[in-house]
Amino acid sequence: MTEHHNSDPVLISVNAYSNDPIGYRDKYQHHRLELPARFNELLPPAADVLDIGCGPGRDLDYFASCGHRVTGVELNPDFVAMCQQNHSVMQVDVRHVRRHLLPESFDGIWAQASLVHLSAEEVAGVLIDCFGLLRNEGLLYLSVPSHGESGWKDEPDGRRWYTVWPDDTIAFPLEAAGFAILDISHGPYIEVWARK
Repeated sequence: MTEHHNSDPVLISVNAYSNDPIGYRDKYQHHRLELPARFNELLPPAADVLDIGCGPGRDLDYFASCGHRVTGVELNPDFVAMCQQNHSVMQVDVRHVRRHLLPESFDGIWAQASLVHLSAEEVAGVLIDCFGLLRNEGLLYLSVPSHGESGWKDEPDGRRWYTVWPDDTIAFPLEAAGFAILDISHGPYIEVWARK
């Protein structure tokens, strides 16, 4: 691990998933499956879907099984290798996603717990990028932690930085990027459904 060579919290956090990528995949294989199902219901048929921070690819598999064309971006090389067996996945830092994809080329962007290691300022930038990547009426789903303190967290498989969004503060960068918020669900993670 290159932690002592790099002080970027995002890179340090993403590298931690390489300590047990199979364990991570197995842990979340059946977690909150109602969320991608709801996203699918809100998409047009045969939609172009971008999964930002797609991890080991569970939701790519699901959206593809629903008849959608899926693209994944993921920074962790182990997750990219796992996904590329079945899908078009690029190893990309989500903070630079717009450099790698064409504007207005997606009907839906799925960002489940994938912006959690970014600073508030970085999240605001990614949301502007997402707005530009979506077609008119395009759908965005994102979830970010809403409880606790922002900072480093030592977890069984590594150390990661988390930015916490208390109350409905995630609404501010979403609306600043141009999104219309459809629904916000509260819990340990705040979940937002929004349209361009």
